[in-house]
Amino acid sequence: MQSIYYIKNCLTILVLLFITLFVKAQASDSTVQNLQHLPIKYLTKIDDKIDKYNSRITKRTQKTLEKLSRWEAKIQKLLNKVNPEAAQRLFGADQTTFTTFLNKIKEGKTIAENYQAQYNEYRDKLTSSLGYLKQQKENLDKQLLQPLHTATKKLDDLEQDIQNSEALEAFIKERKKQLIDGSLQYIGKSKYLQKIDKESYYYIETLKNYKQLFSEPEKAEELALKILNKIPAFTKFLQQNSQLASLFRMPGTPIDPQSLAGLQTRASVNSLIQDRIAAAGPNAQAQITQNIQQAQAQIQQLQDRLLQSGRSSSTDELPNFKPNEQKTKTFKQRIELGSNFQFGKSNSYLPTTADIGLSVGYKLNNKSIIGLGASYKLGMGSIQRISISHQGIGLRSFVDWKLKKEFFISGGYEMNHQAQFRNISQLNNYNSWQQSGLIGISKKIAVKTKWFKGTKLQLLYDMLHRSHVPVSQPVVFRVGYQF
Repeated sequence: MQSIYYIKNCLTILVLLFITLFVKAQASDSTVQNLQHLPIKYLTKIDDKIDKYNSRITKRTQKTLEKLSRWEAKIQKLLNKVNPEAAQRLFGADQTTFTTFLNKIKEGKTIAENYQAQYNEYRDKLTSSLGYLKQQKENLDKQLLQPLHTATKKLDDLEQDIQNSEALEAFIKERKKQLIDGSLQYIGKSKYLQKIDKESYYYIETLKNYKQLFSEPEKAEELALKILNKIPAFTKFLQQNSQLASLFRMPGTPIDPQSLAGLQTRASVNSLIQDRIAAAGPNAQAQITQNIQQAQAQIQQLQDRLLQSGRSSSTDELPNFKPNEQKTKTFKQRIELGSNFQFGKSNSYLPTTADIGLSVGYKLNNKSIIGLGASYKLGMGSIQRISISHQGIGLRSFVDWKLKKEFFISGGYEMNHQAQFRNISQLNNYNSWQQSGLIGISKKIAVKTKWFKGTKLQLLYDMLHRSHVPVSQPVVFRVGYQF
């Protein structure tokens, strides 16, 4: 009987072992299959994003330091004339200046010694994802190995550049305050102090914009993460190896008993508090409640002071300036693409027409846009007889200035070829071109679709309509769409 019982136990253990091995093999096969579907475009896109982000940070940082260093030298010259002692205090051999940091950047030296970059969720997930793929390189397609190695190395280098830029941000704020406090009373509200104030603001805001652009995942990244999230081992790897996991224990992560050694339990803390209250007498509870309320009031006062000091720093001594948010944007972000449509009635000279225009605008600041465009005049005949024909083309220039809310004052100069043409050579006749000077009101409507960012209505008056042959309608109404 004992031998039969022993044999049954052995068979049970073997069955359980077989099932465990089978499940692990299935999970391993599933992991391999998912990793094999990982697109190589994922790693190439990451590589390109890192290169672009790194290039933007490096160029902007060096450009900013060159400006700040130049203006700082101007301040030093002014101080040497009026107060050499103040100049020595600000620019002595023991002082770190903008020029000091600029020289370090040009020499390729780090300026972020013992500085830890701020936590960024996107970079953390990206680093952890590449770390997991590196761990699973035996299961990856061979074409992914070299791009993976390149992207991982570039991401490590990027982390150092981000540390440098964030350390520089902190130094710029400190040095700017030092220059203002140490020189304002001697050189007054110098234009160089104002320039340093403005440039430091634009530098910090520009880097925030660059970081936001870098943190926006592209379609290839979303597809890759969708594949990786199907792998349970990937989720477990993130929970145990991400930067966030190193700071806080994530759900599902086992607790290290050694980390709890010496800590009091909640019950023991509650018991200690109750004993102290009981020993303090019958009015102890009311006194503790009163103390807590006073502490909360003091904390609120401290928060208000911090907010007030953040708003009114030493830069308030300088003339206020209204920041131009467009200066912190990339060239692509300042471009505005649009289209518009305009319809004309038929007469004895021209059939019913539709003007189809395309435009490219550049945002000078938060209120002004200038741009160029072109239009094509399509002849459609009449209701009785529809006939498609080439009735002309046009070249346009325009300016939009924000009046209030979504209303703009719009103006533009246009050259329109109003004669029907059958080939390009017919457009060389200058007499066939008519000039238009437009001015009016535009209204932007926040009607967004998959293809358009908004709608634009324009009511314009043509100041040169009487010079047209034949005389054209003076009022022009256009409907436009922004991409």
